Amino acid sequence: MFLHTQRLLVRNFASTDLEAFLGYRNDPEVAKYQGWSLPYPREKGETFIAEMKDIHAPKQGQWLQLALELKETGVLIGDVAFCIKDEDIHQAVVGFTIVSTYWQNGFATEALTALLDYLFEDIDLHRVTADCDAENIGSWKTLEKLGFRREAHFVESLLIGNEYTSEYYYGLLQREWRARAAFRNC
Repeated sequence: MFLHTQRLLVRNFASTDLEAFLGYRNDPEVAKYQGWSLPYPREKGETFIAEMKDIHAPKQGQWLQLALELKETGVLIGDVAFCIKDEDIHQAVVGFTIVSTYWQNGFATEALTALLDYLFEDIDLHRVTADCDAENIGSWKTLEKLGFRREAHFVESLLIGNEYTSEYYYGLLQREWRARAAFRNC
């Protein structure tokens, strides 16, 4: 898979991404609101990249994570991911991770815009959902900026390490995305 934005290449992972991938997966600031434990082992990173680099089309029920590469420098700055739901081929879940030194530069919004265009226009999905830790202000602000609607707040619903965290759940319909796109293009 290959998508591009003004500043980013959104592409399959490559073996050469391993060191950068391990770098941000082992950053406590990045991992704070994610589902992986620290330290994130090299072997796990190797397996992950081997699995992701050869997926060229989405498969129902399987996550596809795509690398975010800065066009200008070739630096890996994170990833976006999606999974078409097992129970409904017209719905997907999305997620994203950005290297902490690139936070607050609009990269997540830019990458997710390209991904949502792909999901809603190329694949013709009906609905996309996302969830995030309620304390992850940057993530939920990004989702809301893109037009996602907060649909639920689950209090102390997810065990991360030894602590329960609260989550926000978001949804976005194809027709809502298209209406926003029409407004952006005016």
